[in-house]
Amino acid sequence: MNNINYLIIYLKGMAMGISDLIPGISGGTIALITGVYYDFISSLNNLKIKNIRSLLKSDFFLKFKEFKFDFLIFLALGIISSILIFSKIISNLLINYPQETSSFFFGLILASIPFILKGIKVFSFNYLPFLIGSILITSYLLGLNNINGEISLIYIFICGFFCSCAMILPGISGAYILLIFSSYDFILEKLNIFLANFNFNDFIWIGVFILGILTGILTFSRLVKYLLNKHKNITIVSLSGLIIGSLPVLIPFEITELNTDYVISNSTIFICFSLGIFMLIGINFISKNEK
Repeated sequence: MNNINYLIIYLKGMAMGISDLIPGISGGTIALITGVYYDFISSLNNLKIKNIRSLLKSDFFLKFKEFKFDFLIFLALGIISSILIFSKIISNLLINYPQETSSFFFGLILASIPFILKGIKVFSFNYLPFLIGSILITSYLLGLNNINGEISLIYIFICGFFCSCAMILPGISGAYILLIFSSYDFILEKLNIFLANFNFNDFIWIGVFILGILTGILTFSRLVKYLLNKHKNITIVSLSGLIIGSLPVLIPFEITELNTDYVISNSTIFICFSLGIFMLIGINFISKNEK
């Protein structure tokens, strides 16, 4: 890979990081949209002790690239830096412009579905049950009431573990998982306080949360890679169903409100929706030129 490709990977990681901050948006969805999903899963599965040992024996840089660790490092740097840079901004956007923010991502994700399913006969008997089933699974998860557990380090680890599945599975938002576990505000507050004061006590909470995420990612990634290797089209259809099932959470208006007066008086919502669609088209165009 040249420097330009590394920059693109870094920027795609940043997009994943931003999405992980927003309830309703999955980092896995953005990875699938931007074309890094398969490399992401593959590189995570290469994080094995035997592979790390082989790096130290011979041809370090050759093996490093072969295992796609260079890809994983730049993607991870993008995710981490994005979370550090935009956590406060995203908090303000969600508080001050919730409909506009949701509308933008609604357009982005809605427009991505045809690109993801391109070439697959979704409505055939082989695939339709998996599409419907995954839509129903996401709808069920998003309909769960909040779980009010005691906030402890163990509880935060568990939250991180289940949150990590959102980085692997498109459609299931990690931030939304945290809302279900009633820990979203707590984690975001600890992160923002730590970034403001660099207090070690706050870092302990963030560190345990990250440890839970890493544990979950390494667990779920192996399952997804197996499914992609053995049942690629069925897996893609199922992942798309997870995305479709998550869309109702992002709709920034009630369907009954949708009339001419509402559209005119809330034009910024529909402008943001259009921007999301056009951004997806741009992302797809860039991804095609990379190949």
